[in-house]
Amino acid sequence: MEYNLNPKLNPSEDAVLFEGKNHKVVYLGSRENSQSESVGVLSYLIVSNNEGLLIDPGGYHLFPKLVYNVSKYIPLNNIKYIYFCHQDPDVCGSLPMWREVCPQAKIAIGELWVRFLPHFGVENVEEVAYPLPTDGGTLNVGKTPIEVIPAHYMHSPNHFSLYDPISKFLFTGDIGIALGNFNYLVVKDWIDHIDYIYTPHKILMVSNKVTKAWAERVKKLEIKAILPQHGAIIPKKDVKNFIRFMENLKCGIDLI
Repeated sequence: MEYNLNPKLNPSEDAVLFEGKNHKVVYLGSRENSQSESVGVLSYLIVSNNEGLLIDPGGYHLFPKLVYNVSKYIPLNNIKYIYFCHQDPDVCGSLPMWREVCPQAKIAIGELWVRFLPHFGVENVEEVAYPLPTDGGTLNVGKTPIEVIPAHYMHSPNHFSLYDPISKFLFTGDIGIALGNFNYLVVKDWIDHIDYIYTPHKILMVSNKVTKAWAERVKKLEIKAILPQHGAIIPKKDVKNFIRFMENLKCGIDLI
């Protein structure tokens, strides 16, 4: 097994972050220049035994780049699931275009948000949707059961994290996000990085009760890296620091 979490990785270029036997995790080179006014997105691809799980592919403007990069690693017809951690346009604004090129793929999204799919042009919802139960479950990709972990009210009332038991990566959506002017894909200095994560977490997370509950769930896992949907990847050396941050965070209604 081989990991590639080099701090020198370029946020604008795709890279294989983990590769094992018949299993790989790819960063799709989706984050734009930090000077951009748009919210920078991190999108990922898991390939297991030649089946694919596309994770949070982002808005419409990212589609041409991502469809090209995904095609480097797997035929588009082999994408089994397109996963959206929640309903926001920065997560799933490109959904109509992905439906055109991956009509066979199921849309994996929280059951609360399935009713929103017609607004993205999805007409045959019952055939296309793979509703994620509120209490979580699994997405079987190839021979790998990807664990779906509840993370509700952590920005979205129906939000999830994914855990890949092969790479031991935790994909966290809006948990762990960082906003600001920085140019690294993998966190180098945790103390400096806190400046970029504190404000969005203080605003977007509902309360310490929910952040602490999530921390209790994930601290039982062996985690090699935390891969959020915005900002930068948190490597193993800082995973405990981030979980401790979430356990002690005062946010949302705590601040009223």
